[in-house]
Amino acid sequence: MADDIKTCRELEEHFAPYVDGEEAPDARRLVEAHLADCPPCLDRADAERSARDLVVEHRAGLREAAPAALRARCAALCSPTSGGHRRSALSSVRRWAPLSLAATLVLAVAGVFVFGLNDRVEALAAGLALDHVRCFKLNGTSSRADAAVVARAWQQEKGWPIVVPEGASDQQLTLVALRRCFTTDGRAAHMMYTWRGRPLSLYVLQQTVGSDRVLDKIGHEAVIWGANGRTYAVIAEGHPQDLSQVVDYMKAHAR
Repeated sequence: MADDIKTCRELEEHFAPYVDGEEAPDARRLVEAHLADCPPCLDRADAERSARDLVVEHRAGLREAAPAALRARCAALCSPTSGGHRRSALSSVRRWAPLSLAATLVLAVAGVFVFGLNDRVEALAAGLALDHVRCFKLNGTSSRADAAVVARAWQQEKGWPIVVPEGASDQQLTLVALRRCFTTDGRAAHMMYTWRGRPLSLYVLQQTVGSDRVLDKIGHEAVIWGANGRTYAVIAEGHPQDLSQVVDYMKAHAR
């Protein structure tokens, strides 16, 4: 390994093992030296750690929801005898979702796009809840965004059109930002809002994942529906009794 980590890109491969506590002592010191001089990377490490803690807290439930075949593949990834295959597989998973706890990540996130879970909606809901936590931890809620402006920028950069619902004062709903979803490798657009001062997310995927569902995933409510050949999801912490009002608003305005 080099004497130091000179760029944020060089730090990328170290995020997951560092947050997991798996990084070797010398490498860990180099990571911490970079973080001490790079506030954006330090913020990201904090966000990754928050997501890791959420996964750990709900790990048992995530495991139970996975089919036996997928649990076996996760066990193989974590086997010390799997050699290069393990390193390659973990690298692939962490490239899409560099959070922590590789086996649990596969269950919660990569299963949708890599392993083809039988219940894709369950896996998607867990992955989006993790992304919701990370993004708000990383970006906060203090910024404000113009729906038309961010929609145009999205189409120019990503190449596919999207209609971003504006904030609504009667709903106490404010648009914070539009960004790509980390846990789907950019396959989903992530619209970040505050609702009554609390984080709320709307995700849009360019594909139909499964049937309409309302799920409780890792302490968050996920309302998922399909329309226009796309999948939409609203994610909010806890179980807000009147979340349906915001969901109806999003269904009427998101495209």
